[in-house]
Amino acid sequence: MSYQVLARKYRPRTFDELVGQEHVSRALMHALDQDRLHHAYLFTGTRGVGKTTIARILSRCLNCEQGVSARPCGVCPTCQEITDGRFVDLIEVDAASRTKVEDTRELLDNVQYAPTRGRYKVYLIDEVHMLSAHSFNALLKTLEEPPPHVKFLLATTDPQKLPVTVLSRCLQFSLKALPAEQIAGHLKALLDKEMIRYDEPALLSLGKAAQGSMRDALSLTDQAIAFGSEQLSSEAVNAMLGTVDRNHVLTLLVALAEQEPAGVLAALASVCEHSPGELALLDELITQLHQIAVCQAVPGNHDEAVSQLAAALTAEQVQLYYDVALRGRRDLQDAPDTRAALEMLLLRMVLFTPKGVLPAQGGGTPAKKPEAAVASATADGRPDLRALLDAPPSATVVTPAETQTAPPVPEPAVAPSPEAIPAPPADSASASQPSPENAVSTAEQEAPPWEDEPPPWEDDAPAPAEMPEPNPTAPDPTASSEPEPEAEPLAPLPEPSSPSEVAPWWASLLQRLDLDGTVRHIARNAVLVSRDDPHWTLRISTGHQVLVNRERLDELSAALGNYFQRRIQVQVEYEQQAGDTPEAMAEARRQELLVEATQTLHQDPVVQQLVGRFGGRLDEDSVTPKETVE
Repeated sequence: MSYQVLARKYRPRTFDELVGQEHVSRALMHALDQDRLHHAYLFTGTRGVGKTTIARILSRCLNCEQGVSARPCGVCPTCQEITDGRFVDLIEVDAASRTKVEDTRELLDNVQYAPTRGRYKVYLIDEVHMLSAHSFNALLKTLEEPPPHVKFLLATTDPQKLPVTVLSRCLQFSLKALPAEQIAGHLKALLDKEMIRYDEPALLSLGKAAQGSMRDALSLTDQAIAFGSEQLSSEAVNAMLGTVDRNHVLTLLVALAEQEPAGVLAALASVCEHSPGELALLDELITQLHQIAVCQAVPGNHDEAVSQLAAALTAEQVQLYYDVALRGRRDLQDAPDTRAALEMLLLRMVLFTPKGVLPAQGGGTPAKKPEAAVASATADGRPDLRALLDAPPSATVVTPAETQTAPPVPEPAVAPSPEAIPAPPADSASASQPSPENAVSTAEQEAPPWEDEPPPWEDDAPAPAEMPEPNPTAPDPTASSEPEPEAEPLAPLPEPSSPSEVAPWWASLLQRLDLDGTVRHIARNAVLVSRDDPHWTLRISTGHQVLVNRERLDELSAALGNYFQRRIQVQVEYEQQAGDTPEAMAEARRQELLVEATQTLHQDPVVQQLVGRFGGRLDEDSVTPKETVE
């Protein structure tokens, strides 16, 4: 006897053998036991979740020789023939190959005749959404009022393509995709019957690869049995599926937590030595980040490595990494070099990691990381993440940053009454005088909050009862009699008188134009070559050529035309070096200011004293000129 694949050998024959889809089997079993049967059923769902299987079980329940029941006998000739696919009153139709209206009419011509052997004549139409519009129209009347001995069982993977008129005539059941854990449990039971050795992680990998389809899982299991020579090991299954070892992803996550770009690239290089697919590696990284986020949000019984990574990473880092990885997954498929794209994605995670959380407006407390185990600190004060992953998850080390408590918030001051304010003694004035060395006066430090505004109890203020009535006709003494001066418009920009003045004139002109984004960047990296109205010619370096297109040039032309009130058309030419562009002149000016500021600091007496007395050194990289250049 030839070998029978697992998907056919272990196809469920009763509702009790059906894996998952309890919401469907329960409703059908109750309908069969209570004799409340509909004349048309529609089963929808993705491939391999049991649509045709449920339809065949229902057909067996309707035609079993022991009677209509939710549990057919399975041994009578009718049940055996339905199982073998040769029962004459079960008409299975593949709608994908019989889409024409003539096929549907030929099928319906036999509806009026009684069943040959069974109790019901069952029409099982698979992939019913493939029928043509005329076929649906021909089916409507019979589907609405079929003879009492006819049952319609329709199955489809795309119910959106079915007309509403068909949906309204059927009792619809939506079958769900099966979770990977449930698929793995069913595979475990089947392999025990087949007496095949297996690793449970390998079954879980097969369940994930099936993506909710039991038929796909059984087909992959057949392939894995042949690949592993009657043994399903984790290594063999991962090699067959091309999945990534979880330890490789943990290596990447540890490198990301250490925030060292060189370490991240080195970890990726070591992982790529095992030749995993870049897309599969990224998918596994997204899965692990999700588990870490769940562990941070809901602490509990999690994997040891996941718990320790959840303690080493902040919630902001995990959310940023997940978002970058998810968005970069789409870019990875379009990149010409997937390895380089994955390196850029990992570097993006490291370089754009938030360094802290700003406090909320209104005096709110800043967000903080969930309480969990924190890595031990190294000699330089940074977390030792390698030691963290090796340490047991129960060990909790508190970093110095977490031991610092926020200063207590003082109670809001309440303004006392005038009688409660004691007059200071005369001889205490000299004792409270600040010393000349203090930079901030004592009056500024100790001024009560009610002295910011004039107190409401001034002696010369009239009582509320003695306040004069407001006169609506009297002029408001607080209102200014003179109108506020309006901002004077900028004087027209004078025309350049010599070729040497063209570059500064072009830079000044750009400051007056309403330009944003890329168009402004193009203009600031261009040199004005000629102005032969209405054509202006700009020279741009070849490095910025990729930014130039017709729409951006039209936007620049419109801005110039609005300023000069005439039509101007901008055209460009390209050279290796554009020349004295506004951006180049501004950068030169910034360098001059930086040199002047550095020289000024070196000549400052205080800086010279600090350098000479304490052996200090001026950090020139931190010098920023006070003056900025547009």
